[in-house]
Amino acid sequence: MLNGSVRGARRSLRTPTVLLALLSLAACGSPAGVSGPVDGAAAMAHVEKIVAIGPRPFGSQNLAKAADYIESQVTALGLKLQRHEVELEKEKKLVRNLWTQIDGEDPASGPILMLGAHYDTKLADGHDDAAHNFPFVGAIDGTGAPAILLELARVLKAQKPKCNVWLYWIDAEESIDWVWNDARALLGSDAFCKKLQADGTLKRVKAFVLLDLMGSKNVKFDKDGESSSKLMAMFDEAGVAMGIGERMFQFPTQQTIRWCTENGRDWGIKDDHLSFKKRGVPSMLLIDFQLRIPPQNQNLNAGQQPEIDPNYEQWWHSPDDTPAAMDADSLAIAGNLVMKAFPKLESFVLGK
Repeated sequence: MLNGSVRGARRSLRTPTVLLALLSLAACGSPAGVSGPVDGAAAMAHVEKIVAIGPRPFGSQNLAKAADYIESQVTALGLKLQRHEVELEKEKKLVRNLWTQIDGEDPASGPILMLGAHYDTKLADGHDDAAHNFPFVGAIDGTGAPAILLELARVLKAQKPKCNVWLYWIDAEESIDWVWNDARALLGSDAFCKKLQADGTLKRVKAFVLLDLMGSKNVKFDKDGESSSKLMAMFDEAGVAMGIGERMFQFPTQQTIRWCTENGRDWGIKDDHLSFKKRGVPSMLLIDFQLRIPPQNQNLNAGQQPEIDPNYEQWWHSPDDTPAAMDADSLAIAGNLVMKAFPKLESFVLGK
């Protein structure tokens, strides 16, 4: 994920701190949005099981173990997990993409709504800079969203949707280099899209929703300049209906977006949804990224002050990205947001 708005290490757009408005979300008791079919505690249990495997960079045996765990959970639901495995010639590493289909009314040829999340973790070993070498388990960045997909598999199977729903666990999203490198990132989703194009399935994919960086305390959902405005509007409406409108698309602020536009700066996020977008699939990213970057990863210029908001813990690409930084309620809110938006997503996919 690289963002014009904060991902130079992986996404980074630096704007003056004074341009960022601070949002404070009050937390009294159980936050709004937790109630619904998605069980945050169950999702958190998946997080803990996967994180216990250890770091899972692209091509590693640990990632293979995570794939096996995901398959065991999908199979236990009575679903079939399918694998797309291909060795990338340049990287000499095996991509392990995983997916399962929740059948709609026409399983063989009907339209598809795809929900995806990457399950590999940032490579934090073997870099020249010792500060970039540490045990990185990616609890939020590489585990929270995949865990939500497992919960969505359970819920959607019981719901019996009208359109086909593919749940897609994505490999090789994280840039292999410490600093984001377009040529060495999004390799898994790009390879998967090529496969779908080759076998004729991609034309059936009518919408793609990517979940990333899920599970942080005091969860929020950020705007993305690369996402479909129609799909984002569905989620915005769903958030308001859930009583979490204050958590929806407050960042980057309109002031920041205007500054970016006036200064020729991109504020969209580079993530796996772009592999689908560039092939004509309406796509969006659901992410909690703004204000989550610790100072050491903010690519500050001399004399520039880091962006810090005490309302939001900063863990991105650091040793602090562990289950201790997470909240089961945040996982529940994200999963139930998807389910609240689902009727409109389904209608969109069905062309109604």
